[in-house]
Amino acid sequence: MKIEKTVYGTTENGIEVPSFTITNSNGAYIELVAYGATLNKIVVPDRDGNLTDVLVGFDTMAGQELCTDSQGRTVGRVANRIAGKGITIDGEKYPITKNVNGKFTLHGNHEYAKAVWESEIVGDNAVRFTYFSADGNEGFPGNVQNAVTFSFDAENAVTIHYECVPDRKTAINVTNHAYFNLEGFDGGQITEHVLQLFCDAYTPTDTDCIPTGEIRPVAGTPFDFRLPKKIGRDVNHDDAQLKIGIGYDHNFQIENYDGTVKQFARVYEPKTGRVMRGYTDLPGVQLYIGNYMDGTQIGKAGKPLNYRQGFCLETQYFPDALNHAEFIPCAFTPDHPFISTTIFKFSAE
Repeated sequence: MKIEKTVYGTTENGIEVPSFTITNSNGAYIELVAYGATLNKIVVPDRDGNLTDVLVGFDTMAGQELCTDSQGRTVGRVANRIAGKGITIDGEKYPITKNVNGKFTLHGNHEYAKAVWESEIVGDNAVRFTYFSADGNEGFPGNVQNAVTFSFDAENAVTIHYECVPDRKTAINVTNHAYFNLEGFDGGQITEHVLQLFCDAYTPTDTDCIPTGEIRPVAGTPFDFRLPKKIGRDVNHDDAQLKIGIGYDHNFQIENYDGTVKQFARVYEPKTGRVMRGYTDLPGVQLYIGNYMDGTQIGKAGKPLNYRQGFCLETQYFPDALNHAEFIPCAFTPDHPFISTTIFKFSAE
């Protein structure tokens, strides 16, 4: 294993941004960028041994700053959506910045995704990023010291470990927003990828894609991925939930959640033979398939980011969790900080 540190670029505000490349003994590697604590590249072999970057995103600092879809970012303080009424903690209401048409909150108004995180190499295969989120940022109570450690091993597994410690009770739900395309970052639509989710239910949403509070079994619906199927097989089904999200953009409940690391997904790309397995200790995962990508943003190698060119599997507590008694709360304290691990492991067959 080896780690190389370089200067990725400089922000518009003149802040120098480092990047780190972790290469394993097989020549596979990942690239990490301190802006947004971003997982920027995952370069892994196909069935013939050809190495390709399987993350949709950007390769310039200007592109990173223009990014609107959080490609590869660490997102928080609370990822995903919070209803416009904000949150209530111990009886006290907190209005949270409403950054989508003045109606609701998405990804904590991108506070974590747009920050330049402090960084350090830890060991021969890991990099740790840290960021301090101050009391009141975007309306959230309490200071939070955040740490995200990325590691890469000889088995082509990317491990993301989060430790977010508040100084008082507050909401925390941090995730990584990578967009995968196992054919390659400039591959076509991901609708031919074969997806299996070890998830028995999902959370339907209102027209703003905010959960209603229902936990609905996937059986008999287009949301049933318990057996492998192409992502695009049922995406055009006449289902009200698919019309709301213009496709899949929903949280799924991982089976048999008990707080330990479990496999929640397997994805296979037929052309290259690449396989990705996902593991987490969190109760939910958001499947999003790039329904709003429209080619207007220019990504890696100067190529546009086109419709459904990437899929996301964002491990998480359920969206808007503190507003639904049915959901596991994402409230944490100094004695009970947010600590979580997610793993994406790559192979080929």
